[in-house]
Amino acid sequence: MNAQHWISHFEANTRLNHELQLPDSACDLPEHVRSALARSIAIFQLGESGGGTRLRRYTRSIASLENLKGYQRAVDLFVAEEQSHAALLSRTVTHLHGTLLQKQWTNSIFRWMRDLVNLEFNIQVLLTAELIAEVYFGLLSLRCSDPVVQTVAKKLLRDEMGHLSFQRDFLFERLKTLTPAVQRLWRWQFQAIHLVTACVVSWDHRACLLSLNITPSDFRARAVRCWQSFQSRLERRLREEESQARHEADSTPGYSRSSRATMQSPVS
Repeated sequence: MNAQHWISHFEANTRLNHELQLPDSACDLPEHVRSALARSIAIFQLGESGGGTRLRRYTRSIASLENLKGYQRAVDLFVAEEQSHAALLSRTVTHLHGTLLQKQWTNSIFRWMRDLVNLEFNIQVLLTAELIAEVYFGLLSLRCSDPVVQTVAKKLLRDEMGHLSFQRDFLFERLKTLTPAVQRLWRWQFQAIHLVTACVVSWDHRACLLSLNITPSDFRARAVRCWQSFQSRLERRLREEESQARHEADSTPGYSRSSRATMQSPVS
C-alpha cells in the first residue's frame, strides 16, 4: 500500500475543505424541502463528526506490518478530513436554518456495529457508510437547486470517491492473504451488510429523498450499483494479484502452489 500517496492527498485535501468558500446566498428552497434536507444533512453531519477512536485503536495493532507502513498516519489524516466534512456540513445545516444533532438512532447503531469484531469489520462498516454517502451527495449535487448545498455536495462527493480508493487499497492488502473461497464468503457478508444499510438509510431519509423527487427504491438501486462498482474493482485487483503470483510460481524452480498456500496468513 502506498501510504505516502494518501498522506499527501489527505494533507492537501483537508486544507482545501477548510478554505472552501460557500456561495453568499440565502436559502430559498420551499419549506418542505428545506426542513427535510436540513434534518437529513444533520444526520450525515453527526456521522462525520466522530474522533476516529475505534479506527485509530485498530490501526495501532497493525502499524508494524511491512506492507502497511505509514497507514496509521494516513488514517489520522483521513479522520481529520472526515472532521473537515463535519464542519462543512455544519455550515450547510446552519444555512438551511436547521438544528445540529447530538444523538440519532441510526448513527448510534452504526457506531455500535463498528466495534463488534476487528479492524476489517470496522473498516467494512465505515466503507459501507462511505458508499452510501457517495450516492447521497451525488444525488444532492444533481437534484438540489440550492447553491450552497450543491457546492458542499460536489466537494464531498469528490472526497468520498477518494476515500473509497483509500479503503480499497487497504482491503486489497488484507484480502489478498485469503484463499478465493474465504474471499467469496467475505464478499457475501459485505454485500448483505451494505444492502441492509442502504434499506435503513433510504427509509430514514425518505422525506428528504421524496422532496427532491427521488424514491427510496431508486436510492437503494443506486447504492447497489455503487457497491457493485467498488467490489468489481477490488476483485479485479485480487485476480491480477493471484495471476501474477501463479506466474511467479510457475517460473520459480522447486516452487509449488501448495507451498504458497502454507505461506498465506489469515486476517487478524
